[in-house]
Amino acid sequence: MKDRQHFMNQQSVIINGSISNEHLFRPEQAVIPQLGNLTASVIRAFDREVSTIPGILKLTLGEPDFATPQFITDAAVESLARHRTHYSPNAGTPGLRQAIADYLQRRRHLNFPADDIIVTEGASEAISSALTALLNSDATLVYPTPAFGLYASMAQLTGAASIPIDTTDTDFILTPEALEQALRSVQSRNTVLVLNSPNNPTGVTFTADQLRALAQVVQRYDVTVLSDEVYAEISYEARPAPSIAQFAPERTIVVDSTSKSYAMTGWRLGFLAAPHALAQQLGKVHQIHVSTAATFTMDAAQVAYEHGDESISLMVEQYRERRDYLVGALRELGFAMASPSGAFYVYVEVPAEFTGTGYDYARLLAQRARVAGIPGEAFAPGPSRHVRFSYAASLDTLHEAVDRIREFVESNPNHIPAHCTSRKTQAS
Repeated sequence: MKDRQHFMNQQSVIINGSISNEHLFRPEQAVIPQLGNLTASVIRAFDREVSTIPGILKLTLGEPDFATPQFITDAAVESLARHRTHYSPNAGTPGLRQAIADYLQRRRHLNFPADDIIVTEGASEAISSALTALLNSDATLVYPTPAFGLYASMAQLTGAASIPIDTTDTDFILTPEALEQALRSVQSRNTVLVLNSPNNPTGVTFTADQLRALAQVVQRYDVTVLSDEVYAEISYEARPAPSIAQFAPERTIVVDSTSKSYAMTGWRLGFLAAPHALAQQLGKVHQIHVSTAATFTMDAAQVAYEHGDESISLMVEQYRERRDYLVGALRELGFAMASPSGAFYVYVEVPAEFTGTGYDYARLLAQRARVAGIPGEAFAPGPSRHVRFSYAASLDTLHEAVDRIREFVESNPNHIPAHCTSRKTQAS
């Protein structure tokens, strides 16, 4: 009765129009404070912004333009026809986990038993589940920049400290010296290093020797490594790209997905592989987050990992052709950039004569040339002097994009340097 009277009193206050501020619901106070510091994906936000420009050519998202290979789609259809629409084990179907283990051994020379593999809803869920398990207010996340924005967001969300290491002056390669310098400053109990090779946004790929040297540092400082290898198969020199898990397997979590390798971005299917004791703990977070991936997509992914090597090769050769064209054409126009040896991006330097930021230049190109890339601010803290273009688009689209940029350059010479020296970042 007392509670009912209190409720009626509150109602009368509202009806009389004299509600006080203490009775107002404040959504911003209902959520954890860390969310107030998080911003939406710059990549997605900029893509939405430029999508309103009539006739825009978007080289923005890391979205393969290929259709998923038909034999993979057929496997999903067959799975649905067999009514494979019920829950599966949280860590994934036994067949898929074994197929991934076999694939990692066959293609990547990594020895993870099937029991140490957790199937996830894409690489993003794998990364977020892993970092949720590893980070808190007494942990530090170390990562080289430029980098995919999810890493920094997870540090903010979990309350962990973060140490971004700018690699611009070392050809976008994290050196052992820079890593050791960063690790010396860490005061927290737990430290996690995130590596992404081939890298988004630069396309740079670590060599085996470079990874071996980094492995020695992380072993010396007792660091856990999260190796984001979603572009490992899209590598134009060593294929697939080498993994730090080859040199520090006891402390490395490998993340990968079907999205880039098999043109399956919309299927949302990835995995993480980790040392046994760690995999068991990561699986708990995955179970809390999503329970399990969809059964029929796992059946399709199993076929991809068992029989998809040739499909990957065909796509990579077309990416190589597109890369060679776009890098050459942009350099002819006076732009400087890293030489991408993997992934499907070019990370272009803003012309020296242009006084604005990467965001300003990306917006200018979108408005004047009707060609959209992603500003470098999406990949590093603070202002940037770079724009990322994706060549996961047809050659016809890339030719049209270059023609438009050329027309813009010729009509705006003050925005383009007279001479640029390209930075060589390919492994040697």
